[in-house]
Amino acid sequence: MITFHINDSVRAFEAEIRYTLGLWAINQSHEIAFSPFRENSIVVGTQSEAHLRLGLRFPTPGEPATRSPYVQMDGTASDRFDHLTDPLASAFQMVNALQEYDAPEYDELNRYQFKTSYQKRLNNVYDNLVQKCFESISSKLKLPLKSTPTRFFLSHDIDIVYGAILEDGNNVIRKGRFDLFFKMLFNLAIARPEWLNMDKIMALESEYDCKSIFFWIVNKGRINSREENADYTFHSRPIQRHFDAVARQGFENGLHKSISSESFREELTKFGNAAYANRYHFLKFRLPDAWHDVESGGLKLDASLGFSAEMGFRNSYGLPFNPYDFKERRPFSFVEAPLNVMDRTFFQYKKQTAAEARVDIFDFFERNRNNCVLSVLWHNNFFTDHKFKGYVALYKDILAYISDNKFRTISAREITQHYTISP
Repeated sequence: MITFHINDSVRAFEAEIRYTLGLWAINQSHEIAFSPFRENSIVVGTQSEAHLRLGLRFPTPGEPATRSPYVQMDGTASDRFDHLTDPLASAFQMVNALQEYDAPEYDELNRYQFKTSYQKRLNNVYDNLVQKCFESISSKLKLPLKSTPTRFFLSHDIDIVYGAILEDGNNVIRKGRFDLFFKMLFNLAIARPEWLNMDKIMALESEYDCKSIFFWIVNKGRINSREENADYTFHSRPIQRHFDAVARQGFENGLHKSISSESFREELTKFGNAAYANRYHFLKFRLPDAWHDVESGGLKLDASLGFSAEMGFRNSYGLPFNPYDFKERRPFSFVEAPLNVMDRTFFQYKKQTAAEARVDIFDFFERNRNNCVLSVLWHNNFFTDHKFKGYVALYKDILAYISDNKFRTISAREITQHYTISP
């Protein structure tokens, strides 16, 4: 047990200090306690004699940029991370993605943009910077550094199941493969469309001893010219047959929060099962409102914190965590498992071939072989090889990488069991 004493110089930020040290304890596999007494305790404060010396104050939303050794509340960051002097406050700011609170501009879907982030400006979106903060704290306290092999959190957002006849169909017709097109028509007629393929995905993953989670949308139809919910009816017999098969085979189902105006509780009622986890459709959310919505919905895990336009760490951290509730000055009860790698990032935003995406993805994996839970999203429609040529083979390569390197996949429930902060 490691005991900390928070002295009077930083007492105003005791809740934030306890929270951040709690994240550090999970990261470094320590048990910690807090004591009102200095004797035999690690002193946290601003004075030079403190064992863990902090800056003048912790940041809070709505205030101007405060003294900070790295990230500031206006979304800027120091160009020199290696001059870090206050790792605790820096970790607190980055892990909670505070640069996104009241951001100056959003994209056409009302989302925070990668192009406005400090990760873009400083070219460090692939870097697990919070890990470096936590290791710096351990080094300052002369504690051994803890390193654990990376694990993988695999997921599939089920947006479209009937679209293959149009998207893949157009592709095969242009190639003169009318035989394939008529096969698609036949499969559609017997309620087995090409992209209703959860059984094939699970069979593939099982070959490599991997498990995943499937996120489903309960609302159907187009919202506007840019945005559409599911093209399927969630409670229809074909969908429910696959939904039930996922659970029977030891995989997981979750809610893919639609872009409709309904609350989580309304959509969870439609879901009809005790949904454990969520990911926002289109990754359409804004902080901090989204985290309050997830909390009020009673969910245990959210898996949305990733950039659509770029791979990497949206909050500069490689592990799941409980976000911080500034209103209550305590951690939210749910765990956020940030999204790191998504197929659409490469195909839609970066316009890369599967071969080009493969180079970037495996470079990212190699840079983060330890101290991460890497979240990989592969949509069900990327498992056919007509429109999305090479992407199913790329996913097989990812599964082989996990297996060959003796990494393991981790479930949503395992994430919450291991990464929920101690009260």
